[in-house]
Amino acid sequence: MSLDNLIPPGGMTPSDLVRLGAEFALGVEPIDMAPQVLETPIYTGRLLAHEVQQGLMLSAGDVTYISDQSFAVEMEPALVCGIMLSGDPVRTEVEGYGSFVRQPHQVNLMGFDRPIRYTTPLERGRNFRTAGFVLQSTFFDRFGDDMDDDGISALRELMTGGFRTAAITHSPRVGEIARHCLDHPYGGHLGRLFLESNALAYVIEVAQTLKDERRLLALLGRREYDRVVHAREILDGDLVNTPTTLELARRVGINVTTLQSNFKAAFGRTIFAHVREQRLMMARILLQEYRLSVAEAGRRVGFSRPSAFSAAYRKHFGHPPRSEHR
Repeated sequence: MSLDNLIPPGGMTPSDLVRLGAEFALGVEPIDMAPQVLETPIYTGRLLAHEVQQGLMLSAGDVTYISDQSFAVEMEPALVCGIMLSGDPVRTEVEGYGSFVRQPHQVNLMGFDRPIRYTTPLERGRNFRTAGFVLQSTFFDRFGDDMDDDGISALRELMTGGFRTAAITHSPRVGEIARHCLDHPYGGHLGRLFLESNALAYVIEVAQTLKDERRLLALLGRREYDRVVHAREILDGDLVNTPTTLELARRVGINVTTLQSNFKAAFGRTIFAHVREQRLMMARILLQEYRLSVAEAGRRVGFSRPSAFSAAYRKHFGHPPRSEHR
């Protein structure tokens, strides 16, 4: 196919370019960017691993172990970040540096400036859904020394001083990005572009969250920060039977006024606004995956009037709830 023969005399419009791309697509076999299904003597399930940019590797997995194993990994200097979307707590032993525990729904970071070896015991029958990324020094090199205000410096710091770890106890946005690594509808070059964009969004979100946590620790102190994080975990743990503010304050050992003030300082919204946002996200799942009607989804998440639910949904997501059924 000659490109010259496809160009109209008056030049090409955007529609012509799209049409030309469609014609070329007919002769190209799409690249499979979905997680690969694997059956091994050690585990069974799906795994994904792609270097989406120089120095940035994206990985994800949904695997079940079929035998007891001691899983050992040797790595060159890097920053490893991951979140366990489902599964039980896992203890990892790092040679020469002790051990640390990875908790479900917790973002774990592990940085080291020298080669290391770490071991994780895995039990038969245990299933893990995880997604994360690995950053090497070549990724940070492109930023030079000008990283004071973009949050990336918080990640780079973890690759200094031998071996260092950090944990972000809760981040709904990171969880959402991580799930997209495993489950997305794209293939071919569009899938490659999506995974690259998703990986960069993952890095940026983790960097900003880590930076915000450090700022809040300096503002509130460790004790008050842990209490307000605990309060949010209680709310998110049972969005159907949400406790009152007074009950929540009692459970975390703080008075109501201080809890409300610290919650707003830590998360940028009131307790009520946080619960409403989480319930709207729950409503989106009810609409998309369970195909509930708009009125029923709104009722399930606490709205007495469909019109109020639709208005709140549109304001939060930028489109009406009925569009989720398309």
